[in-house]
Amino acid sequence: MKTLTIACLVAGLALTAGASALASDDATGPAAHPPAKRACFFSHQINGWRDGKGSRENVVYLDVNAHDVYRLDTFGPCQGINQAFTIGVETRGGGSHICDGLDVTLITRDGGGDYRCPVSKITKLTPEEVKALAASKRR
Repeated sequence: MKTLTIACLVAGLALTAGASALASDDATGPAAHPPAKRACFFSHQINGWRDGKGSRENVVYLDVNAHDVYRLDTFGPCQGINQAFTIGVETRGGGSHICDGLDVTLITRDGGGDYRCPVSKITKLTPEEVKALAASKRR
């Protein structure tokens, strides 16, 4: 009985020491990765688009406002995107706020009809990436 009581006390002290060490590491150590800032926009702010020719048919770049560009990756090839006359976006949830790939579906239209392309990921390009994209699109 005495041995069992001592073993329980030792185990309790070890758990307490381990928990306090974890808490002190979390409080003083820097975060491994700071939380990513979500870049959001409204669908009415879209004023142009470019397809991802040269990469694959599952990338579209949206021009938003005067100077922002967002890369939209679709879950798979988006049929007709390279030949599309127009594209549109359909937001989920009834609003026009777009922050995440699950918020929006691309709709492309070419001579063959309309195609719906679910978006998997949205990334806001940095100013350097926008310049590089613009240079690569020059013909």
